[in-house]
Order: sequence, then C-alpha cells, then structure tokens
Amino acid sequence: KTCGGLLIIVALATIVPGKLHGLSGRILRWPILGLTYFMIGVELIVYVLIRLFIRAVETIFANSHHRSLRHAISQSKSYDEWYKMATMLDVSQNRTEWKCTIDDDTSSRYNWSFIRELIQDMRKAREDNDSLMAFAVLKQCTRKNVGGVMSEDLFTYMNTGEPKIIVREFV
Repeated sequence: KTCGGLLIIVALATIVPGKLHGLSGRILRWPILGLTYFMIGVELIVYVLIRLFIRAVETIFANSHHRSLRHAISQSKSYDEWYKMATMLDVSQNRTEWKCTIDDDTSSRYNWSFIRELIQDMRKAREDNDSLMAFAVLKQCTRKNVGGVMSEDLFTYMNTGEPKIIVREFV
C-alpha cells in the first residue's frame, strides 16, 4: 500500500552506476529541477511577504519624525548631509546613550574589559616612555579582530555606523 519499495529501487538506481543510473537520471531530472525551482519560488514569495509585513508595521507604528528623517537620509546628496540626518535620527531614537555604555546587550560580542586594559596599558607606556611595554601592547593589538572590536553589532546599531566610544578610543 506504500511506495517504500519503489522509492528504494529508484534510490538504488540513481546511486548504482550502469544503464539504470542513466535512465533514472533522465527520468528524475525534470521533477527534481521542478521541485528545486518550486522551493526557490516559495522562499522568494515568503521573503517578499515578510518584507511587505515589516514595511506595513513600520508605516503603522513608526514615528512620523523618524520617518521623515529616514526619507531625508535616503534623499541626501552628500555625505555631510547624510551624516547630519543620521545623527539627528540617532539622537531622536536615543541611541547616543548606547555609544557611551560598556555593559549592555552587545557586550557579549566584544571583550570590553580586555580593550579597556589595553588602552590603560598603552597610556601607561606613553606616560612612562616605556617603549618595550608599548611594543608588547601593540603586539597584542596585531591579532585579527582583537577583543572583538570588529564585531558587526558595534557598527550597525547606530544609523551613522559609529561604534561605541571605547572602540573608537581603542582604534
């Protein structure tokens, strides 16, 4: 009553080389291709529906001031104009406080205590005019993504793309 045996034969025919392999490949080529295109189409439709839903929710619930600032950002002609509008949007959304904090939801993405320690060590090396200590600190900083300061979360939260102050100070 089930097609389990037929499926096993078809699966073996597609795996085992020989005349059946070529025949099953020709027979199953179009259904598999059709299924693949169908799945791509379904994913595309789901993506478009999600984007339309998000757009509708933003239209309904977004602050009109924020909406006008986003529109001004998209219509800006120069970097200075874009940066000014993005800064105004950050201020109106209270995102400037995030830049000043260290311990928040993004703190797990980078090692802020290590970064602070490196900054303090470099300052001490400059004050003491200790080139060996400065070299040791700089050697630690040459590693790829030291302390996680290149985490995408640190650059995408603000509309201007600015990272936290501690990261800017470190760099």
